Amino acid sequence: MRKLASAIPLYFCVLVLMLSTTLAFAQKRIPAGGIVWNYVGRVYINPATGTAQVAGYFTNFEGLGSLFAGPPSEATAYFTYRSDLLQLQPLPPQPDFNITLAAAGKWHIYFNPVPAGNWNDLESFSHGQIVATLTHSTKELIAAGPNGTSMFSGDLLSSADFVLNGAKLNLHEIFPNGITNFSTISSTPVSGTSDFPIALPYAGSAIAKGPGPPTDSGSNEHR
Repeated sequence: MRKLASAIPLYFCVLVLMLSTTLAFAQKRIPAGGIVWNYVGRVYINPATGTAQVAGYFTNFEGLGSLFAGPPSEATAYFTYRSDLLQLQPLPPQPDFNITLAAAGKWHIYFNPVPAGNWNDLESFSHGQIVATLTHSTKELIAAGPNGTSMFSGDLLSSADFVLNGAKLNLHEIFPNGITNFSTISSTPVSGTSDFPIALPYAGSAIAKGPGPPTDSGSNEHR
């Protein structure tokens, strides 16, 4: 009996540890139509080749807590993103606005525990661990006067566990069915990079998509 009594505190500690580990990984799934994230980015354009890339950082990510290592900026953001190369196709101009199509493709979300984003260096937004890869549908960039808009939907192709503030997390738990993204773009260019000499600042938000129809193709791997 004495041995059993002395072992109870140990069992209790193990139980608490197991429960805390489980709770650390418990994340809130965003309902369809709920805000998943907010972000700030830039569209980097090479007019000579008709190509572009987008990159930036997240200012809010629902369920992840603080996203910055200091005062919020691209230089302190733990979570950044960058697209694969985009092919641009301008459409005939309209009286009050211009439209450019960006072909469908993939983009990636990165977690960098030692952030160092720099608008003059595209590579700085793809440092760290890839924690999610998503698709994006064809984007329609609409420029109207000094501003413009864009919207696209995307599916979550894969995700990976990461540790933030001592908690083990996975973005698949937050938006397993993908997102629909909305952007407001400035038509006033800023300096880009040697490969993409023109950049346009933009910012926006994304909402969670609901589940699609059942398929027989199987589920994606996320871990």
